[in-house]
Amino acid sequence: MIKISRKVRIDVLVAGSGLSGIKVSKELADQHHQVLLVTKLKIASGSSFYPLKASLGTQVTKDEDDQEIFLRDIENLSRGMHRQDLAEVYVKEIPDRVQEYAEIGVNAKKLAGERKACFAEHPRDIYLLSDWDQIRENVRGIFELYENLKIMENTVVIHLIKKEQQIVGALLLDEENELVLVECKAVILATGGFGSIYKHNLNPNDVDGSGHVLALEAGASLVNMEFIQFIPGITTPRYKTLFGEHTLMYCHDIVDENGESLLDPYLPEGVSRKECLKIRSTHGPFTHSLASKYVDIAMMKQIIASNSEEGFKLLYDSKLYENEEEFYTVYLNWLKEKNIHLIENEIRIAPFAHASNGGVFIDTFGRTRIAGLYAIGELSCNIEGANRLGGNSTGACMVFGKRAAVDCGKYVQTVEFYNFHEHEGIDHVKKLFGNDAESNNSGTQNEHNDLVNQVHKMIGRIKEIMWYHGNVVRSEKQLSLALIEIKKMESKVNWRLFFEQKATRKLAVKARNFIKLSKILLRAMLERKESRGAHYREDYPYEDSKFAKRLFVSEDQDSKIQYEFLHK
Repeated sequence: MIKISRKVRIDVLVAGSGLSGIKVSKELADQHHQVLLVTKLKIASGSSFYPLKASLGTQVTKDEDDQEIFLRDIENLSRGMHRQDLAEVYVKEIPDRVQEYAEIGVNAKKLAGERKACFAEHPRDIYLLSDWDQIRENVRGIFELYENLKIMENTVVIHLIKKEQQIVGALLLDEENELVLVECKAVILATGGFGSIYKHNLNPNDVDGSGHVLALEAGASLVNMEFIQFIPGITTPRYKTLFGEHTLMYCHDIVDENGESLLDPYLPEGVSRKECLKIRSTHGPFTHSLASKYVDIAMMKQIIASNSEEGFKLLYDSKLYENEEEFYTVYLNWLKEKNIHLIENEIRIAPFAHASNGGVFIDTFGRTRIAGLYAIGELSCNIEGANRLGGNSTGACMVFGKRAAVDCGKYVQTVEFYNFHEHEGIDHVKKLFGNDAESNNSGTQNEHNDLVNQVHKMIGRIKEIMWYHGNVVRSEKQLSLALIEIKKMESKVNWRLFFEQKATRKLAVKARNFIKLSKILLRAMLERKESRGAHYREDYPYEDSKFAKRLFVSEDQDSKIQYEFLHK
């Protein structure tokens, strides 16, 4: 029988412990609010602290004159899909916010001189963040100083509860998979992206799109979900290692199993291999907006045709290791620590899922359209459009983490707690996992074991489907077939039986989220019948002015998902 193990009352519940979750939690604690930070793994996790990256960068407005230039850089790259108000806030406030990294235990080192960030047309100051283990230790030490800041690790938020369009609580699964009912005045979601829904990704497993489903089911909207960043990742000699695209400046060619050029058959007349690789060396994510797109398209087309995921070999010039620029040496030295040498080893790469440019629709304070519900970090739509400038995602965690804390701090002083009865929490569980969710008939052990194996296979299959059909190269045929298969898998799962078993509750939540989110992503890719930025449709290979609108995703009262192109 399912029951609530305990109730917790707190001013603000923060979900996620990456840069944005850490920033907003400390800011609220400094305002003397009672804060509960929950994280799926340990404190300081998610893509912000992914261990297979040498460093992360933050791009900073260099002076007042640069604000307008920076805004134009964002606008030009967004292909009309960005939010101007969010971008204006970012370029104005990031110089101050980058100075606050040390307050949350992050060592941000400014690179010597100015540098063009990924996709940027103009050079700016870049701050590098690194040494994740030390940062985790710093964060834990800082948080221990606050009696009003509690942490629940290995804990998952499974549902947000609202009354009259206002957030009043949440349901959690704690470290022991027990149900916890939270009474709170506000919830700040900082759960990150959804990269792990793809078979090959450069994210930890906790970046699984849970916050998107929570926000959508609470009444918030999603936007720009089809614009997903895919970047080359190393498959050999060390799988799932971040590839430094800047090294392609020293790459002669990318070759297939037979040693033949992968690029040459795909390059149009007038675009040379050298030119294509040179452009590709300036940005990590794939984009349809530049001629460098043929690198990623060629790789993914070959993978789909051959059904091989081993990746493609890079042929480097030895002069690569003569470049003593800090941006190169930091990366190459980090690879050396991993026993990777780009000249001496055979290096293979393939497209990996990386980050989402879309997310929960917010205003300049991280507010959704539901009172008391905020979304920040990669989870939110933020300033990005069809493409994202490098170094903006980390900075946005700081900018909107600060702004959300300021607004939320004021908001919680205006509302009262809602007193829950245990049965209300149980009713919400029933709606999520079936009306018989508290039945004593939990099935035999064999039935449960079979179900566990079925769900593990289903999650693995969804990840494979998304990588083959929702990766760089997309088409109506591929996307439609993928949707049909996922819906068929969904119909075979007994969610009630699966959730009843305490040991597998988190797996049930993840599987349910993967089903829902994969359908949303595939449908969004289908709806946008054009190619724009990070979204490439093989059957609609050109940008179309008819689709110069943002695609909004919402859920109605009958739990039906709605898709609508809007100018907002």
